Amino acid sequence: MKAVVIRKHGGPDVLSYEDVKNPTPKKDHVVLKVDYCAINHLDIWVRNGLPRKKVSFPHILGCDICGTLVDDSGSFKKNEKVVVYPAVESGVPRVSYSIIGAFGKYQGGYAEFVQVPQENIIRKPPWLTDEEACVLNISYLTAWNMLERSDCKKNDTMLIWGANSGVGSAAILLAKAKGIQVITVASDIKKINQAKKLGADNIIDRSKSDISSEVLKYTKNEGVDAVIDHVGAKTWPISLNVLKIGGKMLACGTTTGSEATINIREFYSKEAHIIGAYLGTKSQLVSLHKFMKLKRIKPLIDSTYKLKDARQAHEKMEQSNQFGKIILKI
Repeated sequence: MKAVVIRKHGGPDVLSYEDVKNPTPKKDHVVLKVDYCAINHLDIWVRNGLPRKKVSFPHILGCDICGTLVDDSGSFKKNEKVVVYPAVESGVPRVSYSIIGAFGKYQGGYAEFVQVPQENIIRKPPWLTDEEACVLNISYLTAWNMLERSDCKKNDTMLIWGANSGVGSAAILLAKAKGIQVITVASDIKKINQAKKLGADNIIDRSKSDISSEVLKYTKNEGVDAVIDHVGAKTWPISLNVLKIGGKMLACGTTTGSEATINIREFYSKEAHIIGAYLGTKSQLVSLHKFMKLKRIKPLIDSTYKLKDARQAHEKMEQSNQFGKIILKI
């Protein structure tokens, strides 16, 4: 089969389009013909390598998968369309789970075929296209998990970083469907206009404005009920600063670095909560499907690349030139 493989850590140039062996079916597993696989920042972190995180080379990236069953499996039938819930047991102390196609033993969806545990497949919602269904399993599920754990109600206020990213755009769509007042951050007029189309109530141009000042001005100096922060080291101090008393900061990413310096006194004096979100549960993915159907929400897709062009897709994400999800068509 054709696949995009990495044989060492590095930049986009380590992505190699080549022939590899088809997966050999194992007990309690299923093989899918991959139709679409969305790209996530997790793919870039795995490709680059992270301290104390191991990958067995050669490795195939890709954790956001929609595909077609090769054979019958339990109540699932051959040729049935499914999506893959990407979390599997980590086998590592104090780590919730690992993710298919990321750090761990499972190869991912940058390939014509992939093998996953049978318990990880979910029927594709028929009201979504294959392209739309493949983008929900990582960014949208993580955003949904953070929204649920924020306990925000209608008319509560939330700061969402990175309007153009997968998590950011997903969080805006889902938060607005819940009636939450959304403040978001973008870097140029094109992204600002797109954030408006998603329904964001206030959009801060980070190239022209001080974000803390703008958020506090918008909230009449009270601060926000919650922050969704997937950016990391550069934004953590601001995220904590703009929280109101008892506010919640939901964190899920480290695009700008994994070690942040924060004001501890500010943290405890406002009785803030910092909550880590690492994906979400399988049942949350099912409830996300139901919520999006109920609210008639369609995921935002930026662009689709052929599998052989995965390198260009990675470059686009690393340059933050997308608005919404980037997809590989297998």
